Amino acid sequence: MRPTFAATVRAHLGSSSRLTLALILLGSLALVGIFAEIVAAPAPLLAIGGGRVQVFPGVTAPASYAALTPVEVRARHQGDLTIWPLVRYGPLSPTDEGPLAPASLEHPLGTDAHGRDLAARLIYGARTALGLSLGAVLLGIVLGGAMGGLAGIYRGFWNDRLSRLVETVDTFPTIIVVALVRAIERQPSALSLVIAVAAVRWAEVARLIRAEVLHADSEEYVTAARALGAHPIRIFFRHVLPNATGPVLVSSVFGVASVVLLEAAITFLGMGAPARVASWGETLAEGAADPGHLRLILLPGFLLLATVGGSYLLADAMRDAIDPRAARLRATRAKGGEG
Repeated sequence: MRPTFAATVRAHLGSSSRLTLALILLGSLALVGIFAEIVAAPAPLLAIGGGRVQVFPGVTAPASYAALTPVEVRARHQGDLTIWPLVRYGPLSPTDEGPLAPASLEHPLGTDAHGRDLAARLIYGARTALGLSLGAVLLGIVLGGAMGGLAGIYRGFWNDRLSRLVETVDTFPTIIVVALVRAIERQPSALSLVIAVAAVRWAEVARLIRAEVLHADSEEYVTAARALGAHPIRIFFRHVLPNATGPVLVSSVFGVASVVLLEAAITFLGMGAPARVASWGETLAEGAADPGHLRLILLPGFLLLATVGGSYLLADAMRDAIDPRAARLRATRAKGGEG
């Protein structure tokens, strides 16, 4: 049996500068998105006073802070021992400075076109971008894995129907599918956008899984398992799927980058998630409407560049781990070019 993807990674990944840089970029963005309430929130992280201890009151009781202004929030905790987040505003918190205010101690990056704290919008935008892309990619893996596995295992009817279905799906650009969802659902939710994107991206995973099943069919370990009477489903899950994990994961990492760009693009065009959901694409649209404030373009643009660049570096390192011979060949060609 061929070594699995996990074993190959442990054997060949080692220490890679590309991998390190990718993990720093993507890890930082993921941590900021996951723990956004700790970095930017209108409520304190900890409040002790009045005979009670409140831990993350803005998370445990968000409704009680939603309609309060920053002055009212501070008045509520006047006299308490408090620990505040780095940015004392949430993505929807009103401010007193008004739209497009410059950077200040109160607002490190200024405010956006609606008078909301720009730093908070960008921080919560990381959660939107990565959350939506991961959801769409994972759902695409499930759908594509099931369809590709059926086509590769049972051939015939399933293989023909999958080929026709993949060709049909490929004729529809993802942004067109999202536009159709927007036309049907006037105010699309994040879930509907995830489903719309996954409904197109599953085809790529299905092709990879089907190709891996067909390739493995001629391998000795699959032939031996079939000779021992193993059921095709068991052969797929026990022998084929572990070896298909590598290519699928590499494709999925590339998919995360493309979905992040897609989410920013559809939000830029006004077809994205509701306005209450922070998005880098919305900030880019505000900057395009008022080119005089370059920070509204440069800051989300840099975050998109970091996300896409980190994803491609990670996928490239994973691809070298799966096929170290190709990596050595590229290194040899690079040395030859330098010579």
